[in-house]
Amino acid sequence: MLSPEFNITVGLASDDAVKVSVTGDLDPDSLGRLRAVLNGILRAGHTKVVVDLARTDAADGNTKEIKEMLRRTLKRIRAQGGEMVVQGPARVNPAH
Repeated sequence: MLSPEFNITVGLASDDAVKVSVTGDLDPDSLGRLRAVLNGILRAGHTKVVVDLARTDAADGNTKEIKEMLRRTLKRIRAQGGEMVVQGPARVNPAH
């Protein structure tokens, strides 16, 4: 069940990137919601995405799944000629 504190906010950053800000616990259910949001952004044709995970908590058991989902999303964005930046804890950043 989703934590009541979990929230995803989507908006535009100053450089025309779509910014996805996430707060709360990243568990399998909330990770699925984040994946769906990111997939919708890609389907809409956006190729510059900022994912802000600075206010999230990930249980150690979910870190691998979070990184893998972000890696797949980054691969799709790059295939479309775009880029994704992940802000927040290094342990969930796909670049680390």
